[in-house]
Amino acid sequence: MIEPWNDKLISPPPVNTALSNSEIDLKTLKHTLNNVINILSKQSPLHNESAVFSRLLYKFDKKFRNDIGYRNFKKVNCALRRYLLLNLLKDVEQFTSVLPDEEDAPYYLPTKQMLEYVLIRIIAFSKLMVRIVVCSKQSAVFYLDRVKRGESHWMSLMPYAVLSRIWSMAFVLLQHSCSWYQLLYSFLNKFQSKGVNFLPDNYKLPENLGNWLEIKDINNFGRLEWSKKESVNVESLMIKDDTDDFETILEYVNQINEDTTETQDSTLNVTSNMKILKSDISEVVVKQIDQGEAISRDSFARLMNKNPSSINVNLKKDNYFHVLDNVTNKDALKKFIDKEETFRNEGSNRSLTNHLSFMQWQSLKLSLSKLDNLTINNRKLQRKFEKIWQEKCVNIE
Repeated sequence: MIEPWNDKLISPPPVNTALSNSEIDLKTLKHTLNNVINILSKQSPLHNESAVFSRLLYKFDKKFRNDIGYRNFKKVNCALRRYLLLNLLKDVEQFTSVLPDEEDAPYYLPTKQMLEYVLIRIIAFSKLMVRIVVCSKQSAVFYLDRVKRGESHWMSLMPYAVLSRIWSMAFVLLQHSCSWYQLLYSFLNKFQSKGVNFLPDNYKLPENLGNWLEIKDINNFGRLEWSKKESVNVESLMIKDDTDDFETILEYVNQINEDTTETQDSTLNVTSNMKILKSDISEVVVKQIDQGEAISRDSFARLMNKNPSSINVNLKKDNYFHVLDNVTNKDALKKFIDKEETFRNEGSNRSLTNHLSFMQWQSLKLSLSKLDNLTINNRKLQRKFEKIWQEKCVNIE
C-alpha cells in the first residue's frame, strides 16, 4: 500500500463546508495559514539556485559521471524538481479561501477531509526537504574532499557552494513545515467530517511531525556517519609545567640561561677536541701521501704509446665552455642544445639540466628550438632564451 503522502496521483477532496459545533480560534488558524502562504510565496532564491543547479548538472555530467558525490548531486536535482511539482502554496490558498470571516457566526468551516489533505501535502513537502538536506550534505562532503586534495578543485568549488546554499534553505523550510503541521493538527478534531473519508481506515496521521521525521538525527541519515563524537580526556594529555617550582618568572629565566651556558661550554669543548683530532689526522695523512713527480704531456704520451698531436687536437676540440652566456645568436643556440643533449646522454656533470626529467627536458628543448625559426635580432633572442630557461629550468618544481 502506498502511503498517502507518497502518492503522486492523490486527488483532493471536494470543496464542502460544515457547521462547526465547537469553538475554534479562527484568528490563530488564519494567521498560521497566512504565514504558510507568505513564506512559500517568497521562495524565488531557492528557485534560482535550482536553475543554477540544473545547469551544473548538465555541465558536469561527463566529468563526474562515475563519482559517488555526483550521484547524490543528481538525487538533489530530482528532489528539487518534485518540490516544484508539489505546489503546496496552491493547496493552502484554496483551503484558506473557504474559511469564513470572523464576523460570520455561526461558522461554516471546511470539512475535515480538506484539512487532512493539507496536512498530507505538508508531510510530502517535509519529506522532500529531508531528502534534499540529506543528499546535498552527502554530496557536498565528496566535493569538499576534492577541494582539500586539489583534485579538480576549480570544478568542485561551484557545486559545493550551490549545495551549501540549497542545504541551508531546505533545512529552514523543513523546520517551518514541522511548525505548520503542529499548529494545523491541533485544529483537526474541531472540523466536521462530511462525505466519504479521505484517508484509509488503518492510516493515522502523526501527532508530531518532527519526531516522525527524526529531525534530531538527520545528520546520521545515509551510509556515512556524520556525527562522530569521541570523548577525549584532556587532563591526561596535559603536561605538568616546570615553572611551578619557581616563585617568579625571573628565577625561571635565570635557570634557562644557566642551562644554555652549560650546553654552550660543553659544545665548545667538544669542537676544540675535534679540531685537535683533525689536525693530528691531517699530519699523519700528509706524511703518508705520495705527491708524485710532474711530467710533460709529451712524456705522458710516450709513456702511453699515443701520438701527442692527436691529444692536443682532442683537447682543442673539447675546449668548450658550456655556459648560458655562449648563446648570442642562432648558431650558438643550436650548438648549445646539441652539447646539452650530448652531455645528458653521457651523464656528464657538465650538463646544466641534470635535475630535469626526460619530459621536462624535451619541453625545454622544444621551446628553445622554436627560437631558431623566429626572425628576431640577437639581443631579443638572448632575452627570450633567458626567459624560457628561467621558467622551464630554474623555476621548475
